[in-house]
Amino acid sequence: LHHIYMFGDASSLRLNIGKSTVTPIRCDDINLQEILQNFGGQKTQFPIKYLGLPITLGRARLVHFQFILDRIRARLAGWKGRLMSFAGRRVL
Repeated sequence: LHHIYMFGDASSLRLNIGKSTVTPIRCDDINLQEILQNFGGQKTQFPIKYLGLPITLGRARLVHFQFILDRIRARLAGWKGRLMSFAGRRVL
């Protein structure tokens, strides 16, 4: 944590603890408890989202990206309906 504060002093960037989380990867519970005590942020588990995309341990599966496919399908349905003429929509 000391290094994070040193970086903040050098760069004028500050860590927002309220928005920060700890996501341990193969970490002992003893070490994790010490980190969480000093850090004060929340603990999360994989998969997590970063910039709207899921980050997983191991190979990404279709289920991790299903929400993206659902959003694309919903937008395509609306897009197709707006571009078709009234007669074309009536035929469908």
